[in-house]
Amino acid sequence: MDNNEDAMYAEYTKTEYDKDMVKSEEGLDEYDRTTQASVSPKTLASIQDTMESVYERDFGRCLQKDMEAYENRWIAGTFSAEVTIATSGKVTKVNIPTIDIKERRPPKGVPKDKFKPREAKLFAPCVEESAFKWEFDPAPEVEYVYTYTGKVGEAY
Repeated sequence: MDNNEDAMYAEYTKTEYDKDMVKSEEGLDEYDRTTQASVSPKTLASIQDTMESVYERDFGRCLQKDMEAYENRWIAGTFSAEVTIATSGKVTKVNIPTIDIKERRPPKGVPKDKFKPREAKLFAPCVEESAFKWEFDPAPEVEYVYTYTGKVGEAY
């Protein structure tokens, strides 16, 4: 450093420059904020695998309840389920934000021109009841909301 730079540095260190700066949470602390409240990729992959290989069958079982109640196997549709997984691996909260599951064809004995599709009534409560029995291992490092979006029924 030459004398001019020394003088400038000395002048800078005398100021309250750092204290006057406005810092954004999105800026300098982004790395700290995201790493402290995240779930490892390995754990995310395990949660996804567990849903697809173990708990996905609960959705079909829950749909079967509506099929039996309406005596119609042509009930199908799409839905999404949000499950909050605690650091213990247990589900602590369940929400079904979207659901479009209904009769896609009339049951036996109902003419097509008189057919009014009925919405599935038993599916969502059954999924909620089932989800509270689910456990994930390894558990997420922080409370995590997993969203599953899927299709059920023979029409799909």
